Amino acid sequence: MKYDLIIKNGKVVSPSSTIKTDIGVIDGKISILGDLKDFEAKKIIDASGKYIIPGVIEAHMHCMAPFQGCLGANDFFQQSVSGAFGGVTMFMDFANVFKGKSVYEAVKERANEMSISAIDYSVHGKFVESNEKIINEIDLLIKYGVPTFKMFMTYKKEGVMSDDETLLKIFKKAKSVNGLPMLHCESNAIAEMNIENCVKNNKLTWIDFAECKPVLCEAEAFSRATFFAKMIGTPVLVVHTTNKIALDIAREAHKNEFPIYVETCPHYLTLFKDQYEKKDGHLAICSPPLRTKKEAEELWDGIKDGTISLTGSDDCTYSYKEKSMFLERDEKGNIIPDFRKVVNGTSGLEIRLPILLSEGVSKNRISINKVVEITSTNIAKVYGCYPQKGIIAPGSDADIVIVDMEKEVILSKDILHNNIDYCLHEGLKIKGYPIMTISKGKIIIEEGEFKGRKGDGNFIKRNINKKYLKKFNLNND
Repeated sequence: MKYDLIIKNGKVVSPSSTIKTDIGVIDGKISILGDLKDFEAKKIIDASGKYIIPGVIEAHMHCMAPFQGCLGANDFFQQSVSGAFGGVTMFMDFANVFKGKSVYEAVKERANEMSISAIDYSVHGKFVESNEKIINEIDLLIKYGVPTFKMFMTYKKEGVMSDDETLLKIFKKAKSVNGLPMLHCESNAIAEMNIENCVKNNKLTWIDFAECKPVLCEAEAFSRATFFAKMIGTPVLVVHTTNKIALDIAREAHKNEFPIYVETCPHYLTLFKDQYEKKDGHLAICSPPLRTKKEAEELWDGIKDGTISLTGSDDCTYSYKEKSMFLERDEKGNIIPDFRKVVNGTSGLEIRLPILLSEGVSKNRISINKVVEITSTNIAKVYGCYPQKGIIAPGSDADIVIVDMEKEVILSKDILHNNIDYCLHEGLKIKGYPIMTISKGKIIIEEGEFKGRKGDGNFIKRNINKKYLKKFNLNND
């Protein structure tokens, strides 16, 4: 038999094992794992000394998303290129939904916008209201292959907050159709009260922004969402979690196998609130805000013990110009701080895997198996595209990343491909880096060069296995 592609001599990684074996690929699918030294292929890659991991799945990003008057630095093709350099072979974004708009139509519009991607893609719904017509659209979303939908527990003034009634109604409907609500947990009441006090006292610096959204602002919403989920009996996924109080709430739920899935992001593991003390601290404004080194280590603990099941970048890439465009300047040209006038968001799609390899594996915090678990396998399971994605196994898509754990890179705006003119991780030394990305059997990143094609990505219809929705247990396969 002649294969399209054979990868030889590499160490193939799954959440539970690392095995030296060869991989044979035919028609974009993994055909076989085993000794293939006597077989032919159109292309043979020698991966001696390297790790081979399933393609990274990014399920949490915001591209071309209107927010606070900004659209972002990239379209979906540029975003897919940046992601591919970081080992990403599939990503998911959110429909742009505002009150009065059909969620189903918004999802289809988003899927069409994403069709220029060089890698596979999917869409999440988003709910900001809960009238009968809108709730009934969830059936259409499920049929379309979109079983996940996000709700914000804040941003009331911006018109995108889901109130408690909406949360409960969507939770109830989600339970009946095997859907999974995704939640941005921040208390709108706490945040708005603090912001109003800051305005009254003219405290509008970057660090004041962080003080407006303290840990308890996030933890209160996390707790409320958890109790709502328990009352309805529906699973939920909480994105960009930053603190131990929230993790302890999840730990308590997990004792009874209640399915609260928790995500964190690389910037909360590696960047801290002292960023807001810098002159250009507005570049680091995101929600929830950056926390402290102590809280970052508590997040690493949450990854180690499995409380945190997945990671996402929450990539929301804005240029320096966009982050600064509404800020006023004094007579010397210096920015006058006013956190209300800064669009929220940081870039992270391309560096999520490198940061986890370097800060996690190379610094002996976690294993490379855990990295695979929280960047690919668990994401595929929770979001409903496993085993098509998330695992190197016969029958799965040949989405593959070759990693050199000895490769060292200094992060800089000049080496990244995210189309912006700054890097919050500027100067961070990385040890462990993806050197080749393969999407459906085709090499799209090799020797620092993009070899993919615009529009090669496919829309992936998703369907979540019921066992992941009923109990918190992603390791029962």
